[in-house]
Amino acid sequence: MRCLVFPSPADVIQAVADRIADRLQAQPDLCLGLATGRTMVPLYAELLGRSLNWQHCRIFALDEYWGLATDHPSSFAAELRQRFCQPAGLRPEQVQFLNGAALDPAQESQRYRRCLKQAGGLDLQLLGLGENGHLAFNEPGSARESRVRLVQLSDRTRQQNAGAFGGDPEAVPSAALSLGLADILEARELLWLVTGASKTKILAQALQPPPTTAIPASYLQEHPATTLYADHAAAAALTVDQS
Repeated sequence: MRCLVFPSPADVIQAVADRIADRLQAQPDLCLGLATGRTMVPLYAELLGRSLNWQHCRIFALDEYWGLATDHPSSFAAELRQRFCQPAGLRPEQVQFLNGAALDPAQESQRYRRCLKQAGGLDLQLLGLGENGHLAFNEPGSARESRVRLVQLSDRTRQQNAGAFGGDPEAVPSAALSLGLADILEARELLWLVTGASKTKILAQALQPPPTTAIPASYLQEHPATTLYADHAAAAALTVDQS
C-alpha cells in the first residue's frame, strides 16, 4: 500500500482529484466506483470544477440503504445524482445504482454483480473509512470472501450516518446493500480517503498486520494497488513520512 499524507483535507481532495483526472484522461471509458459520505462531498465538487470529459465513463455506486428507493431524498443514489452525476452530465445508462427498494435483496445483489462483470470490473474505486473500521457497509465480522449482499448496520454506523436523517440514528435504515470485500478488492485500483482526528485510532489499527475481520478495512493491506490519502490529523498515529 502506498501511503500519502497531506497537511489538510483540502490537500487530500486536490491529490485524489488529480489522480482521477489522470486516469480518466488516459482511459475515457473508465469504470469508476463512487462512494458517499462527508469525505467525498468536496471531492465531487472539485472534480466538477475541472474541465473533464465524463461522457464515456461508467459509474457504479458502492452501497445503498435497504428500504429506500433510488429517488428517496436520503438515498445514496439521490445524493450521488445531485452532487455529481447530473452536474457532470452523465446519462442514466452510464450509472448503476443498487436498488434499495427491490423486492428481493439476494436477487438485487446478483443483478448488481452481473452488471459489474459485464462492465469488466471496476478500474478505480473510491473508499472512505468508518469509525468502527467498516469499509463500504462491510461491518466488523464481514468475511474477506463476501460479495454484494444485504448487511445489518451497527448502532455506531447508524449514529455516524444520522446527519442525513435529521440527526436521529433511529431513522437511519437498519440494513443496507453493499459491495462485499471481495468485490472491492477485485477493483484494479483503490483510492482510500481518510481525514480528521476521529479516524486517527481506527486508521492505525487498520494498517496493523495481519488483516482481520474485526476491522474490515484492514484487508486493503492485501490489495496491490491501494493508495491511502490521509491528512495529518488522521495519520497522526502512523509511522510514515508526513512532510
